[in-house]
Amino acid sequence: MKLTKDIVPGKSLGGIALQSPVDAVIEGLRSHHVLEVSDGIVSIDDGLVTIGYDERRTIYSVMCNSGFEGRYEGKLWAGMTVSEVLKNSTTQVAWGGAVVVDGIEGIGLPLPDGFDDFDQLTDHLPLDHVFEYLSVFLI
Repeated sequence: MKLTKDIVPGKSLGGIALQSPVDAVIEGLRSHHVLEVSDGIVSIDDGLVTIGYDERRTIYSVMCNSGFEGRYEGKLWAGMTVSEVLKNSTTQVAWGGAVVVDGIEGIGLPLPDGFDDFDQLTDHLPLDHVFEYLSVFLI
């Protein structure tokens, strides 16, 4: 299995599906990618993609960093700035520690530690702040 550029909110990122057994995904990726596996986390290709899994070894989130080439509908990607978020979306809300835009559930840009809520995205973050990660998660 090789990573893809596909991003599907609430479903998958890079071809890795949420709610899949992590062991099957690890086995599929092992021959094409460098994996680091620790308790609850699988890091692929030095953090390009990171998988979160639970005690049942089921995937609940997949996150990518700014080196990942995929974009969601040209609207969201890892490495975008606050300015780009505002330009590419109509609404922005804080939900579960991430910026969720235009009511699209199951995908977001993780907020920096200590910023879990805002009235406006620019309340605490400058326009040039870079969201290094993008996360796809269960709704």
